[in-house]
Amino acid sequence: MASPTTSLSRQSVIESVLASTGGKRDDVVGGNGTGPARGWFLFAVGSLVLAGLLSLMLVVGRLPFLGWLFTDPLFFKRALVVHVDLSIVVWFQAGTLAFLGLALGPRLNRSVTIAAFALAAAGVAGLLVGALMPGALPVLSNYVPVIDHPVFFGGLICWFAGAGLFFALALVTPARTDAKALTPGTVIALRASAAANLLAMVTFIGAWRTTPDAVPSVFYELVFWGGGHVLQAANVATMLALWQFLLHRWTGRAVLSPLAAAALMAALVLPQIVMPPLAFSGTTESAYFSMATHLMRWTLFPVVLVVLGAAVIHVWRCRAELNWKDYRFVGLAGSAALTLLGFILGAMIRGSNTLVPGHYHCAIGAVTIALMAAAYDFCAKVAPEGLAPETPRRARLQLLLFGGGQAVFGLGFALAGAYGLGRKQYGVEQHVRSLGEYLGLSVMGLGGLIAVAGGIFFLLVMIRHIGAWRRDFTPVTQSLHEQRT
Repeated sequence: MASPTTSLSRQSVIESVLASTGGKRDDVVGGNGTGPARGWFLFAVGSLVLAGLLSLMLVVGRLPFLGWLFTDPLFFKRALVVHVDLSIVVWFQAGTLAFLGLALGPRLNRSVTIAAFALAAAGVAGLLVGALMPGALPVLSNYVPVIDHPVFFGGLICWFAGAGLFFALALVTPARTDAKALTPGTVIALRASAAANLLAMVTFIGAWRTTPDAVPSVFYELVFWGGGHVLQAANVATMLALWQFLLHRWTGRAVLSPLAAAALMAALVLPQIVMPPLAFSGTTESAYFSMATHLMRWTLFPVVLVVLGAAVIHVWRCRAELNWKDYRFVGLAGSAALTLLGFILGAMIRGSNTLVPGHYHCAIGAVTIALMAAAYDFCAKVAPEGLAPETPRRARLQLLLFGGGQAVFGLGFALAGAYGLGRKQYGVEQHVRSLGEYLGLSVMGLGGLIAVAGGIFFLLVMIRHIGAWRRDFTPVTQSLHEQRT
């Protein structure tokens, strides 16, 4: 052991390391306060990897000429549960948390952030392990499907606890003001998403406490119905935040003033405040069920259309200065087109058929393609100093593949639903009777495979960028080694 006279004090080592990395303490923990953003982005990408693999199995199981290969419908239902929870709950919340981490940066409380990460990691592990428990029953409840087993529910609770802890922290932490800062309108929309996510979690708690014992399909449908609808408002707020982020990065100007953004986000989120009291009053009351539906039907599209109109006007005014080959334009146009298609298909729903998944796959695809497009800029912002990645030349192709595939996927579902094909049926459970149902499912399968190809392309690029982040820590290791020797 080195003597005190020959060893550097811990403080002097840290100061030397800081000098080697650029001079700021935040660099030691991961790139100018971007550590929390990177951590949540890892959750987002990891969940999408798993969800994408599961979605491929689900697409194959829906194809009418291959359905006979799969004689155990529960296999698909378990896969569907995990796929939906990863691709809608974890992916959307982790993506929102990543951008919140970027917006708030070094001002976040370190201890709370670490606790949130630990709970979230335990949550994802619980979701996966719970699905493997013998005798676990999949329940395809809307918005948050579940597997009726304590390990799975332990995982779900841990995920919501970790995400909720960070959402709450994001509401009380001032936004950063350095070069990595986001526009005020973007931050306001991200905070609105955080508030809506917390409202959804409180609604889940209230529904769990007041829902009477019933068969699992009825019990969990009631528990997750109200909060699930509030989650859709949170996802829309995230999408609108990303639209503002992409428009600013593309045009160089903010599309909404802070006051306009605050007013629109208030119109989106404030009506959702009624859902927790309704849940605590009892989920069997008619107001609980109907109010959730009315809130989603009447509070989402007006705000989306106003922001979309403002975006169109903004782009039109800047049209002479814009690069129309920019991938951000593809991401924005794809997200807007899927949103409008989702609105149209949603208005056509008249029963429980595959028009329903056609509608919501367009809706969630709109949020996903916005997250994908914004992820390219995210990676550049959190990259080590001097190592910002170049945007892939084929980023436009990736976004076109995913967006186009998702649109075809939704339209195929809609076509099959127009001929009366029931939803939530897989393999030999399907009763495909007409040419229209066969055609719709075949179109759905083609679109799904194209979307999966676009998703795989995206993940390969993101994994390469994530690998480059390790270089941020190399100078620290080298400096410590040099000081000790």
